[in-house]
Amino acid sequence: MDLRYRVQMTTGTSVDKALNAVVTALGGSLRQGQHDMANAVFEAMKSGQHLVVQAGTGTGKSLGYLVPAIVRAAAGVDDDGENRTVVATATLALQRQLIEEDLPAATNALKTHLGRSVSFAVLKGRHNYVCLDKFNRDSQTASSDDDEDMALFEVSTSRLGKQAKKLRTWVAATDTGDRDDYPHDIDGRLWKSVTVSGRECIGASKCAWGQDCFAEKARATAQASDIVITNHALLVLDVIEGLPILPPHDVVVIDEAHELVDKTTNALAGSLDVAAVERAAKMSRKYIDNATYDRLMDCADSLGLAFNNVETFGTVTRIEEIVGSLHSAITSIRDVCKIAVNEIGTSSTDEPQVAAAKKRAKADLQEILNTSGVLLTTDDYGVNWLNTERSPIVHHAPLSVAEFLRDALFHDTTVVMTSATLTVGGKMDAVAKSVGLVPQSLRVSTQDGVDEPARSPAVELNWKGLDVGSPFDYARQGILYCASHLPPPSSTGVAEEALDELVDLIDAAGGRTLSLFSSWRGVERASEYLGIRFRGRADRPLIVAQKGDSVVDLVRRFKAEPRATLLGTVSLWQGIDVPGNTCTLVTIDRIPFPRPDDPVMSARAARVDAQGGSGFSSVQVPRAALLLAQGVGRLIRSTDDRGVVAILDSRLSTKSYGKTLRASLPPLWYTTDKALVLSSLRNLDASADAQSH
Repeated sequence: MDLRYRVQMTTGTSVDKALNAVVTALGGSLRQGQHDMANAVFEAMKSGQHLVVQAGTGTGKSLGYLVPAIVRAAAGVDDDGENRTVVATATLALQRQLIEEDLPAATNALKTHLGRSVSFAVLKGRHNYVCLDKFNRDSQTASSDDDEDMALFEVSTSRLGKQAKKLRTWVAATDTGDRDDYPHDIDGRLWKSVTVSGRECIGASKCAWGQDCFAEKARATAQASDIVITNHALLVLDVIEGLPILPPHDVVVIDEAHELVDKTTNALAGSLDVAAVERAAKMSRKYIDNATYDRLMDCADSLGLAFNNVETFGTVTRIEEIVGSLHSAITSIRDVCKIAVNEIGTSSTDEPQVAAAKKRAKADLQEILNTSGVLLTTDDYGVNWLNTERSPIVHHAPLSVAEFLRDALFHDTTVVMTSATLTVGGKMDAVAKSVGLVPQSLRVSTQDGVDEPARSPAVELNWKGLDVGSPFDYARQGILYCASHLPPPSSTGVAEEALDELVDLIDAAGGRTLSLFSSWRGVERASEYLGIRFRGRADRPLIVAQKGDSVVDLVRRFKAEPRATLLGTVSLWQGIDVPGNTCTLVTIDRIPFPRPDDPVMSARAARVDAQGGSGFSSVQVPRAALLLAQGVGRLIRSTDDRGVVAILDSRLSTKSYGKTLRASLPPLWYTTDKALVLSSLRNLDASADAQSH
């Protein structure tokens, strides 16, 4: 039976009616784009056709996919996972919004319409939950070699010791063991000392604390739920590595889908350094031969010496091929890790604590073994580089993730990808190719720019692209201003002319500015300059983001200061929502092209160049377009918002690729007239003042 009729007969509702019920319960109003999206998502869930849907700011895209998932789930979930939907997000903020706000509101509003309640749960990686085995292990019996993390708990007078005391109290009372539920600040080292990865866990049946395991409880709840909220990283681990993490499902919704390529690249990347080898040796020392332990430590020393022999250019150096002493050192590490893994035997008589320690030791050794093998394999599908910013670390990453996603994700499940920014120059070809919907052998403009022969049959998957627009009238609500008279940005940082322009704009806006920069150096330079120019001006307060600052706290401070200017970098380019008069001006210092020393992006571009294409056009421009659209999207957040986005990079106006970039942005009214923009900002400031009195 057609699923749509099955749902209507069972529940007496439709997707449109269900969406109307939820929106009415929330006090909202009809948004045609949201209905178009919801019906397209439901159709994709029914037909199995993949959907890539761009839903502009204000569409309400979360309900645009949650309501179809709820309606579908109400028809009944079979034992094999039919009708279960997994939703993967890129950010914790959206994950919390879905699980704490949107899903409870939507399911409550639809209870009487659907005939049965629909359940939902959140599932995260094991490292997000306290491991009771590791937490309760007796630190007095652990040697400094095999469990140095426990020493963090032993000095109660230290900062870490005091945090550890709070952590112990919380673990005794918590039902979830979830880091996101922990109410205090916690040092990353301390949290790591009480968690394990999936590879390290020995399993609930073998663990002394298995019945009380927080991660297992979360997994059991997800197994019994209709809708499961997770993150991109866990989804990638589940589908690519074949780890049985997520419950059976037939539909995956990927929100913030513009992040999927980067999140997948990070999940498939690896690194190797001296500290990792030394740690693995110490963790396994009790379970391997002394000679093997000595060899591991010698290999760590050899790796350190080999790093010193690599000719470096700055802090990040591409390595075209692992050769010489570095090749020898990594080969030795690979070989001895293989021996050590085999020497760590398992026995049915092992105590749970011993079995857990062995599993963790083997997991560390196996990860180093796998990374070494990849580093020693020179092919056209990966890139290696050495980072010497602190202690030397050699990294590897795939050049493209398209075929991985094509084979592991899109062939097995129906996928809905959605974001406010998925088009480049008005088309979805680039994103579609970057995730494997269009195979690499079919040449179209691409986000990652890699045109390798497809491992899968060279046919385009069954997918549909849809742009449902936005309820905002961008051309009437906002201005896109390009300061075309400024000199183009240089590698030396933000030019003084651009900073003068920034001062003029902020002053005209009366503050009320979110100022975005492509680097921390730009934030620091602007902070110093604006601090001098606005010295003694109580009506021009500055809020300057620092590395590690909480975005939530920064936004709270910004909203509390009606004339503030908030300066920040990457974390503020996307995902923050400040409607109203607090933010009437968004400035962007430069087009966010990838850094020249970004090894992955530069390798992708170089490969396209080598194949006779343009790496700049097919790699750099699409990447910049998506991020620029995210930054520009910070301005108009409601139908009442008015304001200006100012791009302090003349290339948006003067270069040929500027047209493509502008076509990728929300359709604000475009101008290069500074006088007009300053006048508009002054009018907006006066209007905001009048509203506040």
